[in-house]
Amino acid sequence: FWLKPFFWVQSSRLQSQLFTILGTPLAQTMFRAPRVVHACRLRSVMSATWRAQTTDAAAAAPAASALPVPTFNEVKFQKEDVQAVMAELPAFNFYEIKEPVSNPYKDTTMDRSILLDPPAGAIKPPAVEFSKLENGLKIASIDKQGLKAQLGLFVSAGSRFETSANFGVSHMVSLMSYKSTAHLSHLRTVKTLEQLGSSLSSTCTAGREEIAYKVAVMREYVPLVVPLMIGNVLFPRLLPWEVKAASKEVKEARDKLQKDADAMVSELLHKAAYCNNTLGLSPMASDRSMTYFTPETIRSYLLDHFAPERMVLVGVNVEHSELSKWAMRSFAEYNAIPLKDRTETSSVYTGGDLRVEGSSPFCHLAIAFESAPWGQQGLAPFAILQALLGGGNAVSSAPGVGVTTRLSQQVVQQNPYVESCAAFSTSYSDSGLFGIYGVVHPEKAGEMATSILKVLSGLTEVSEMELSKAKASLKGKLYRQVDEDQVLMQDMAQQLLLGNQYGSPKDFAGLIDAVTVDEVTAAARKILSSKPTIAAYGDTHTVPHYSAVESALRG
Repeated sequence: FWLKPFFWVQSSRLQSQLFTILGTPLAQTMFRAPRVVHACRLRSVMSATWRAQTTDAAAAAPAASALPVPTFNEVKFQKEDVQAVMAELPAFNFYEIKEPVSNPYKDTTMDRSILLDPPAGAIKPPAVEFSKLENGLKIASIDKQGLKAQLGLFVSAGSRFETSANFGVSHMVSLMSYKSTAHLSHLRTVKTLEQLGSSLSSTCTAGREEIAYKVAVMREYVPLVVPLMIGNVLFPRLLPWEVKAASKEVKEARDKLQKDADAMVSELLHKAAYCNNTLGLSPMASDRSMTYFTPETIRSYLLDHFAPERMVLVGVNVEHSELSKWAMRSFAEYNAIPLKDRTETSSVYTGGDLRVEGSSPFCHLAIAFESAPWGQQGLAPFAILQALLGGGNAVSSAPGVGVTTRLSQQVVQQNPYVESCAAFSTSYSDSGLFGIYGVVHPEKAGEMATSILKVLSGLTEVSEMELSKAKASLKGKLYRQVDEDQVLMQDMAQQLLLGNQYGSPKDFAGLIDAVTVDEVTAAARKILSSKPTIAAYGDTHTVPHYSAVESALRG
């Protein structure tokens, strides 16, 4: 039979009837949490991937006053006729059992349309639009007229807000995503996402400053997916048996992490750079966290951090009016979690050295320093420094992969034992990391470290030609990256969540063009004045001692 699920209708009697049809009676809500928001600032573009072939340089972030503040159109809650609302939902058949039929489009060539009534083209330039619900949930979208919509619900939460009483709870929240809610069982949720073709694209990831729920779906099914996503944070059931089953995934996640050398270096680097505080807390639950893996711990964390004011709903390839309307309808009949004051502990950069022997046959080495946090004018020079350093690897010399950058010429091309080497830059709300990450044969780790330190020491000298080339490279990568729907969605969410501002690629390109040689060299001196952080994984027996690294940097 045909179902039009997931809309929280405005009548409790009709609600019970509808969700009883779906197979799960409308149970008493065990927990009512409002919208989820998270910001993925432009650092998604500004961060280089670990062991990247080239530097994923990104747009430079300006001071808070340098970016325009968007105007939010207020979306008020309103009562609506239930039958009229249900009629707006796209046809959806939960049980899809069909007899096999022959392919009616066999031998059809690509130059012939298979649509009976092809729609007339209505090309218009994409524009970012903003709205805000009465409860504080921010909504942003851009319609590039693509067929597949990218939806993201971002929450300003994460491991930096954990305490000794709930270490690992952010990871637990992500593991409990798309489970049973007051309206849908876990099975119904999974089967629905499968029918919509979104089962493999439905994710929830916990980071250090955010938790993000994401779904990719054909744009006509957005009215079904938006309430389903919001249900995860508005009224999760957190059933004890589902929590117990999900706890087994913690060990699997940690095993997977240890097999990913690049991810391990990132984890070790943050732990060493911010020892025992805020950004140094791992977003991955550990064995000692298992005692906290209970419905009560998860529910308490949601009540403390999942207020609508800390959430952003972002859509790409979706009409803004549709996204706003269905977000409003999803919240209309439910009380949001009240915004609680939380202790905003500032991160403390400590620097340090952390090495772990791993199964990798190579030595994975990162040397980093403290850089500027998000929202400061100094981020633009840091991004240019990252582009100037660039990167490279031993197996590719194709155009556009950074073969003329400093790291490629002075490290990769000079040592046949270096597998890859690239600069990275990551910014958070109150701190950041800038450094170089390389992969090398273990016997030659000392040689690579010496070359990296020499390159870092030379950052205080930059020519006008190098600056011009780095700017062009950075802007090109910026424009290419924001053409990716997921990167664009992350960028929009992070800018709104962290600074309540939004800068277009053109805005950031202008900031990049305004950077001078003096600003770049000043940023380099600022980096090198901080204590270094060293992270090594794999076969680390030839990595230089921390004091030797400090001595080489002092010159």
